Amino acid sequence: GGSAESLHRSLAEMALLNDAALWRAARTTMTDDQRARMADLHDKSQSAELALDEQAEEDALLRLYRETLLVRAQAAVLLANRGYDVADPTQFQW
Repeated sequence: GGSAESLHRSLAEMALLNDAALWRAARTTMTDDQRARMADLHDKSQSAELALDEQAEEDALLRLYRETLLVRAQAAVLLANRGYDVADPTQFQW
C-alpha cells in the first residue's frame, strides 16, 4: 500500500543523509512506554481476544517496531559502506 511505498522511499533517501544523521537513525528506538504497551498487548492477546481498538493499537505498535528495525538496519549498512566499523552493537545505544 501507500505506507509501504513511503517507507521504501524513506529508506532509499537515507543515502542522502550526512553521517551524524545516519548515526542518529541507527540509534532510533521506540520509547519505553511504547515497548511496554506492545508487550502488555501481546501478553493479553495470548490469554484473551483483544478488543478492536487494542488490536489496532497493537498493529500500529508492531508496524512502528518493524519500521524502526528497518531504519536502524539501513543506517548501519550505509554507515558501513562509508567506512565506519559497525560491528560493536554498543555504539548503537544512547
